Amino acid sequence: MQKPRSLSDAKNLAEKYRYTGDTQQRIIGNASQATQQIKRVLSSNGLQITQALTPKLYESLETACKNLKLPVESIFAYVSSLPELQAQCFETDDDNCVINISSGLINLLHADEVTFVIGHEIGHHILKHYQEGDAQASIESLMNQRAKEISVDRAGLIACQSLESSLRATMKVLSGLPDEFIRFDTSNFINQLRIADQQDATLADSLTTHPSLILRARALLWFSMNDEIKLGDKLGSLPLEKINDWVRKDLDRYIDKPMREKITNIENNLFFWTCSKTATLKGKFTREDRKNLIAEFGENNVEKLIAAIEDMNIDEVAEFLNQKIAETSEELARLVPSSISKRIEKIDQKVFNFKES
Repeated sequence: MQKPRSLSDAKNLAEKYRYTGDTQQRIIGNASQATQQIKRVLSSNGLQITQALTPKLYESLETACKNLKLPVESIFAYVSSLPELQAQCFETDDDNCVINISSGLINLLHADEVTFVIGHEIGHHILKHYQEGDAQASIESLMNQRAKEISVDRAGLIACQSLESSLRATMKVLSGLPDEFIRFDTSNFINQLRIADQQDATLADSLTTHPSLILRARALLWFSMNDEIKLGDKLGSLPLEKINDWVRKDLDRYIDKPMREKITNIENNLFFWTCSKTATLKGKFTREDRKNLIAEFGENNVEKLIAAIEDMNIDEVAEFLNQKIAETSEELARLVPSSISKRIEKIDQKVFNFKES
C-alpha cells in the first residue's frame, strides 16, 4: 500500500529545490485567524476548485499536489471573478493553506500552465514564506523576497513537469496575451535581457519585490538542467550548486549589485573603525599600528583618520571612534536586520585576526 503524502515529504523535496539565496528568516507565526476570514470570504464570493464543480482545474490542483508530494486535501483553492492576472497563497496553519486565482489568469492559461501557477503558490506554503518576516522592511528582506520567487518558480516547474508549460505561462503573464498572438520562442524571449545589459542596475532596482519574469524564465531554464530532481523521466547534468551560482550572478547583475556593494562598503567601514579603535587603545598610534592599518585599508584612509584625531586627547579619540562604530553599526542593521548578528561576528573575527597579525 502506498504511503500517504504528508507535509514532511513535501518539505524534504522543497529543501532540494530551495534556491540558496532564499534563506529562512525569523518565524513570526501564522496568521490563522486572518486567513480563516479570507477562507470565509472566498467561500462566499468565489468558486472553490473541486472535482465536482471545476473538474479540469481540480485535475491541475491534484497534479501539482502529487508532484510536490503534498496531500491535495491540505489545499483550499478558489477562483475569484477578477480581470487582473494574479494568484495568492494564504497560510491557515502549518498543514493547510488557501489559494486564490483570478478568473483573468485562468482564462489566459491552459491546464498545464495553471498547474505551474498552482505549484508556484503551493511552494510559498511548503517553504513557509508567509510565516517569516523581518522586524522591519529592509533591503535584506527585499532581496530575500526576490530569492523566494526563484524557489517557488521551481516548485511550479516540478508541479507541472514541463519547462515549456512553465515558460509559456511566464510569457503570457508578462504580456497578458493569449496563444494566438505569441510565438513561443524561448531564446528570443530571454534575449530581451540584452537591452537591460546596456545599463547597469541602479539602487531603484533593489526596491522591487520580484525579479523580472525574464530573469525568472532564464532561472527556470537553468533549473530544468539540474542533476538532482527529475522532470518527467529526465535528469539533467548540471549540479544545483552551479545553477544557483548562475542565478545569483544574474540577480546581482540586473538588480542586487548596487545594494550588495553598499552593504559591503558599510561592513568595510565598520571593520576600519573597529580596527582603528583597537589600534588607539594604547592612547596613540605606534609606527607599527600605522603600518598595519595602511597595509589593510590604504594610506589615504589612514591619513584622513590621523588628520581627524590629531588634535584630540585620548578620551576624545575614544568617543569619536565609538560614535563612528555605533553609527556604522546602526546603518548596517537598518539594511540587514536579519543577519546583522552574524555579520558583526564575522567582522569581530576579522578584527581579532588583524590584531594578531
